[in-house]
Amino acid sequence: MERWSQKAKNSLKTVENPLHLANGQIFVLFYLHHAETCRVNDVAKILGITSGAATGLTDKLTALGLVERARQEDDRRVVRLSLTAKGKETVTLTRQRRNEWFTGIVGQLEESKLDVVLDAFKLLLDALDDKSTHNKEVER
Repeated sequence: MERWSQKAKNSLKTVENPLHLANGQIFVLFYLHHAETCRVNDVAKILGITSGAATGLTDKLTALGLVERARQEDDRRVVRLSLTAKGKETVTLTRQRRNEWFTGIVGQLEESKLDVVLDAFKLLLDALDDKSTHNKEVER
């Protein structure tokens, strides 16, 4: 699994992303697309980095016009991050290019092997759903 993961990661680097963003930056854009808004501390937690590193990362995304910062009215110390229109376009384009990359790889497989891969993905999705349900129960 580790060998496949590393090969996929290296191959995915060849997929052109519009602004030559690092994987961590892309991850934050995808996270914001899903969550709609978050704080810099949330970015630090999900990436497992310091608040200072998360600030630097989000500063770059802000400078590129992909993310905007807004202070909360009730507590000016709290800064919320959200995607700009350009950020949303970047997520859409990046997702499209990654899907094309994956489809190109899967498209090379014989139909019988493709069925095996699809079955494996179904098993992985089920396992992730089970883990997600378990984690939510633990949080309560």
